[in-house]
Amino acid sequence: MDHRSPLSDTTRTEATSIELETVVEDGKATIQMHSMSVAESDTLAHSRSNSEQFLVLSPEDSIGRSSSSSSIESTSVRDIPIEDMTKTRQQMVRELTVEVVPALLISVAGSVLAGSVLGQIQGSPAFEHIPALFIMVSVLLNLKSNIELNMSTRLSTQANLGELINKTAAWIAVRANMELLLLQACMVGVGVGVISAVLSLGASGNTGFCESVTVLVAVGSSTAVVGSAIIGALIAATVTVSHAFGIDPDNIGTPIASSFGDMVTLVVLGAASTALVQEDHEHEAWWVWPTVVASGSVALGAVLLRAVRTNGRMAHRVAEGWLPLAYAAATSSVAGVIVERCASRFPGLPALVPVVNGIGGNVGTVLASRISTSLHRHHKRHRPSLHEHNLTIVILLLINVPVQVGFLVTHQLLMPTRPLTAAFLLAYAVAVAVHALAVLLLARVACVFTWSRGHDPDDCVNPFITGTGDMLGTILLALVFVAF
Repeated sequence: MDHRSPLSDTTRTEATSIELETVVEDGKATIQMHSMSVAESDTLAHSRSNSEQFLVLSPEDSIGRSSSSSSIESTSVRDIPIEDMTKTRQQMVRELTVEVVPALLISVAGSVLAGSVLGQIQGSPAFEHIPALFIMVSVLLNLKSNIELNMSTRLSTQANLGELINKTAAWIAVRANMELLLLQACMVGVGVGVISAVLSLGASGNTGFCESVTVLVAVGSSTAVVGSAIIGALIAATVTVSHAFGIDPDNIGTPIASSFGDMVTLVVLGAASTALVQEDHEHEAWWVWPTVVASGSVALGAVLLRAVRTNGRMAHRVAEGWLPLAYAAATSSVAGVIVERCASRFPGLPALVPVVNGIGGNVGTVLASRISTSLHRHHKRHRPSLHEHNLTIVILLLINVPVQVGFLVTHQLLMPTRPLTAAFLLAYAVAVAVHALAVLLLARVACVFTWSRGHDPDDCVNPFITGTGDMLGTILLALVFVAF
């Protein structure tokens, strides 16, 4: 433990005075605050303005420290041993079971509903007139889902670090994350629209290339922005409310975001494509509204970019995470090709793929969110408690398999596509277990690796998890159907 002078300790205490006053009041402890000279205040302000991340106490840290015999001025959060904040094995089992299982069940329902909505909108006239919309769907769903997962893990980390300790701090954090999310949504929507138009050059349709680009950018950007605004608000509410009630947002944030994200995106996509794609293309001004929407999206992106770049804690995140997003889009596209090739031979496979990949990806993002929080909280150490996270992997793996097998049995009882033999059930259970284990190990390794390279796991890891999980899960499921 460091022994600091009273002056330096006073400076550190006042640096977090707002958080300390609130936490200590809730914990019914008292702290004697010392005055700070103008010179010291200027020095502290200068050092904090030049730092992208600064120390904020978590409620657990502050309460534990205020009740100890040592003075709070002579201790920092980084000096607290990790064991002081480690939960017992029984506490972790109970917490993960009670909090993660309901979130996973909600995500299963969301995946099933999303599949139903997708089948409906793909039969609409808009997809007939603009065939490139079929290309847009999978890429847009993947990229938009990942930027929303990133927001969920970022905000969960901030909540667990004590940065949402009061309404003012919570509003500042939520607003900053929403601005970044909507900026990324604008960029994703415009980019996906252009890419879809280029990839569909050989497809037959009723519009020219320029009109197609305009419509696709308009549909993609409006869907991404409106959908992300809805899901971003849901994430903010989930994280703040769960944290207020003592529920770890790391355990439920990403499953809730993914469960509703695809469904909301598809509903908004169906409405936007119907409104912007006119059936009668002989009307000379049919493309005016798509042009207005596309231009408005670009203008909104410029406004949001300026807002994000003026925020010292978010400006550097604009350029972060795009390579992992590209990787996720590529691997998910490979998974889509595999499903397309196997769908005619194995009719039951397409209905299982979203659930297998979705649940496996969710347990991986839950672990990544927990490890990221631990790394931020104990960033003086280069890795979190391996024992704690190894136990988390085991618990999440044991949660994953029964939920997956339960869905398979329920689906086959309601909509039978093949006989359920003991060999098939065993092979399916082994496949989903291998898939979940691989995703969980990837999450642990990726978080520690990106952190050691100076990158925030909250911005980089989720796309690697979902992309790899989609491809691996689809391959394993196809092998099970081929073998049995």
